[in-house]
Amino acid sequence: MPELQRILKQIGLTDNESKVYITLLKAGNSSVSKLAKESGLYRPYVYDTLKRLLEKGLVSFFSRDNKKFFKAAQPSQLLEREKEKIQELEKAIPTFEAFLTVPKENANVELYSGKKVVRVVQKDVLKALLEKRGESLVIGVDEQRFMEADPIIMQQFFNQMKQNRLKERVLVREGDNYHPSYRETTIYRFLPKEHFSPNSIFVYGNNVSIILFTEPLSGIIIRSKELAMSYRKQFELLWNVAKKKP
Repeated sequence: MPELQRILKQIGLTDNESKVYITLLKAGNSSVSKLAKESGLYRPYVYDTLKRLLEKGLVSFFSRDNKKFFKAAQPSQLLEREKEKIQELEKAIPTFEAFLTVPKENANVELYSGKKVVRVVQKDVLKALLEKRGESLVIGVDEQRFMEADPIIMQQFFNQMKQNRLKERVLVREGDNYHPSYRETTIYRFLPKEHFSPNSIFVYGNNVSIILFTEPLSGIIIRSKELAMSYRKQFELLWNVAKKKP
């Protein structure tokens, strides 16, 4: 069991997600009560975990006698998820390659890897906004992933944004109902799932940062006025077609 959980964690599942998925595979179709008992997790944790597994396509459910039962997806679906990640990375390659030919302005590129990526980028965003008092434009964010990656720095980021009256506009996936930022600071709009990329792009000041939720996390910060202007134009096009929060 620990070894299987380690493998699942390497492909992006949390400890609870790994435990519930494996338990569901072993136990077969199960109610939340049964899963809580078999996994040793509290019912609220099981509910939250199942919701995330449903979003990832690793769990389905059905009703019988007015009771909901959950079913684990075939293990081969895990491999399909990894293939999708590779495809997303392939889509991002042209963007990365474009950095090689960007600017005559002498752009500065910084690469990061590991758990510190979210912390580094969020602190860089705050620093730039505090200095310039502009807004942050964010494309392709899954807030749940960010909170799981570094909950302390994310809460500090939200608090600092509110305390300093900073602003951001964020494009998230349609159907995503997890919005932990303060409404005084953040405006969310929703992109259709087919147009949503899990690669998060931040545009702030003369900077563009990209976070790839690979294993380990990967991040890049490009300090380039021309590139930032280009991404701002791209953001505004997406913002105008994105749906407003109901």
